[in-house]
Amino acid sequence: MTSASVAVEAGGRRLRRRFRGSWALTAGLGLFSISAILPLLFMAATAFRHESDWDRSKIGLPTTASFGAFERAWTGANIGIYFRNSAIVTLSTVALTVICSTLAGYSFGKIRWRLRGPVYLFVLAWLAIPPLLLMVPIYVEMVQLGLLDTYGSVILLYTALNLPFNVYLMSAFFRSLPDELIEAARLDGAGIHRVFLRVLLPLAKPALATLVIFNVLWAWNEFLFALLLLQTDHVKTLTVGVLQLQSRFVTDYPALMAGLLITSLPVIGAYLIFQRHLVRGIVAGAVK
Repeated sequence: MTSASVAVEAGGRRLRRRFRGSWALTAGLGLFSISAILPLLFMAATAFRHESDWDRSKIGLPTTASFGAFERAWTGANIGIYFRNSAIVTLSTVALTVICSTLAGYSFGKIRWRLRGPVYLFVLAWLAIPPLLLMVPIYVEMVQLGLLDTYGSVILLYTALNLPFNVYLMSAFFRSLPDELIEAARLDGAGIHRVFLRVLLPLAKPALATLVIFNVLWAWNEFLFALLLLQTDHVKTLTVGVLQLQSRFVTDYPALMAGLLITSLPVIGAYLIFQRHLVRGIVAGAVK
């Protein structure tokens, strides 16, 4: 057997092993995708079914498409009001979180100041604390501050809970940017604030898009603290308000699924808009 044939055979074995490995990876990712999509398909199919269809079979496609469940969900659960409340809470949380974490990330990533390391470690230490442990102290503090049952209670809370990870992400991104950019800007007479606004902030669009995605998904879908702190209909968010479609004895499941589908559409839309920035922003600080 010549050396050329040996090389061809070895290359064929490598290709077969690579194909088997890629096939297994593709099959695993396909099963994972199916497991994630099936609940959405079940929710969407149930939302368009008649109550009679649901009574006959709990699983199945709608025999005739009906928007009655959406109408019952919109009127029976005041989804319009809850949708407005969720939009106010989410947009305010995202704006406040992005501003605070971007400024903090710039401070930790590119500005040298005393106690920068200890303060940064103190901020990161909050990542190890489960938010559920803080439920009772948070509730007592909100009562004492007079913020219970207000937008401000959840907006400030969501911002505080998300800040450690967001600060870490922005600090890593700003550290990945070359210091020569700042030095060149300072030689042109730019101060700290102008360097941030004119040089670094335009380069931070992928990281900012990642922050927006994470915070929109988290703030819009958060349920436990919203249930704890928001008690009246004029401030309840959508995730809490949809529970009104589920009573103690009787539940209109098509209407409930319609309400959950309405709740899911904004976050799906936000992800589709910003998805191309997601991976780029996450790995931005990995390589310098």
